[in-house]
Order: sequence, then structure tokens, then C-alpha cells
Amino acid sequence: MASSAGFAPLDAVLWAEGESRPFQLSDVVARAVKLNGGYAVAVAFETVFTEGQHPFDDLPVKANSIERRRLHTLELIRVEDDDGPWILAAMATEHPGVFHIFSGLPRTHARWQRVERWIKSAREVSRCFLNHADFTAIGDRLSEFGNVEVVRVAARVVADGSSINRGFPPRAGAMRPSHLEEIAEIEHFGAAVKTITLNVADTMLIHVRRVAGATYYSGNFKLFADQILSRLAEATALRRGLVSGRQRTSASMPTAITVSLPDPLLRTPEETGELLRLVDAMTDVTMAVFHRNPYLHFAVTDEHDGSNFDVLVTRDDAIDIYPGYRASPAALARISQRLGEQLGATTIAN
Repeated sequence: MASSAGFAPLDAVLWAEGESRPFQLSDVVARAVKLNGGYAVAVAFETVFTEGQHPFDDLPVKANSIERRRLHTLELIRVEDDDGPWILAAMATEHPGVFHIFSGLPRTHARWQRVERWIKSAREVSRCFLNHADFTAIGDRLSEFGNVEVVRVAARVVADGSSINRGFPPRAGAMRPSHLEEIAEIEHFGAAVKTITLNVADTMLIHVRRVAGATYYSGNFKLFADQILSRLAEATALRRGLVSGRQRTSASMPTAITVSLPDPLLRTPEETGELLRLVDAMTDVTMAVFHRNPYLHFAVTDEHDGSNFDVLVTRDDAIDIYPGYRASPAALARISQRLGEQLGATTIAN
């Protein structure tokens, strides 16, 4: 149901919200459900970090018209495109430089896919790549409130690039797999989880993505905010801390950020050659190879801000990235997370 202003329910409630009463996003969602005739409204989130600026200052929003306003802890953008108006919001978290960008759209909506492209192309806005442990921790948190069942999971087998897509319809008298069971099975196949849809004791249906984001479909939104959004913010704050202040100095050698792989994928010159081709295909970096055998050593330079890194492969299941004398957090996040995403990393850490 659209409002008289042409907005979807959540957008209409957000844009009409005033400063006179305390702001709770759960109250806004409840009013949107009421406006929608009692039917649930989807809300898609992606959690990002910056070096301190607001993400909307760098997001390359493209539309027929744009209007921006502040509301409590939110920044709202009213976007007008050929199909009418809609709202994109960004909410500051308790962690400095960490924000939830969200909209009242399912992730499959063309508008939300446009938002993901804007985030990906923003130079000072960094995405966060969740480790497998983050998926486990999210499920563990939710298990305190009832049985956590996997409704659907998508994963990528790193060795051959194939996909795993599994759905589990409800069956009378039988439970669907738990998050622990399904993550263990995915790891057994040498795959990395990309997305997972969870049902929590029939009180909440949610979708969690490897590139830190989640979609609320239905149920207890406050529980979703307290247990899911807070975990995404924590993981993103940790990643922000990991890539900040790591540039090399004359007084000390840098420490590496390690991209750990699920299997020994870099055993042969042919396999390390695939890694070089992967980096060479990145359109905004340049690469220089120093050594190929017995270990791989190459340098990467970010063409946007001149950040540079030494990348070494001395083990067959890990990639070490050493920052140079210039190493911005945004550039370090991009190179480490691109490699992690393409190679199905289990962790990106010290």
C-alpha cells in the first residue's frame, strides 16, 4: 500500500516523522506495518564504515531530484526517479564512523540493487566482509530466543567457483537445519556462505549477507535491531579498527592483515597465477610482481589515493597484506575484502 504522497509505507512514515518525540526505529516500523494494513514491511540494511564523515557525503546518488534532511540520529535522502519518490536512510551507530544504510525495500528490488552499486563505488565508504564466525555468532544470539532454523542458504565453492543454493521448506513434525549444522555442512564442501535466511521460533524471519547486511522480513523488529544490527555494527567497527592507522613508518615495520582461506588454494604456480589475474582484473589498482617462486610477492597501488601494499603468499592457505607508507583505511579495506570475497575467506584479521 502506497501513501497519498506516493511513498511506500516505511518511507511515508519516515518522511513524516518529526523531532517532537523520542525516536525509535522499531516504532517507525510498527507504524509502517499499520499503514500497510497490518502486513509486514521488508527493511534492507547494509552496515558500512568511514573515516569519520557521513556516508551520504560520498555516496554517488543518481536521480532526477534529491532532497536531504536530518531526523534524530538519521539522515534521510528523498530520491525521485522515473518510478516516483522513495527514501534512503543512514543511521549512526554507537561505534564512531559506523552506519547502517537502509530502506524499506527487499534486497531483490531494483532500487536497493542501485543502492548497493552506489555503496560499492563510493571511495570513502567501506563495506565490511563478515567472517564465518560472525554468522555463527548471529545464530547463537538468536538461539536464546527460540529454535533457529535455516530457511535458505547460498554459498560459493571456492575451488571451482560453483554455487550452492539450498532451500528448506517447513515439514510437519521436523525441524529444518540449525545455523550451526548448515554452516558446518557448507564448510565441509569447501564453500563460503554468501547469504543465509533464518527463521527464529516463528517470531522473526531475517536474511543475513556476507557483505555486512541484513533484511528484516517480519516479526519482532526490536529483537532484530538488538541482536542483528548490533552484531553487524560490532563486526564493522572491528574491521574499521583493523584497517585504520596501519601505514608503515620509518620507526617500525608494518604488521600484516591476513586473508585466511578455507582450503590450501595457493599450492602451485598455476593457482598463484590465478590470484595475480584476479588482482590484475581490478580496474582501479596497478600491480607489480617481484617474486613468483618459491614464494609470491607483488605490490599493489590504489590509483585513487596512492595507497600501496605488499602482498605475500608464503603459505598455501593465506594471503598476507603489508601496508606501505601510505595506506588509507578505505584502500586497505577494498583490497583485503575483494580478495576475501573472491577467494571465500574464512577470516580477515591480524
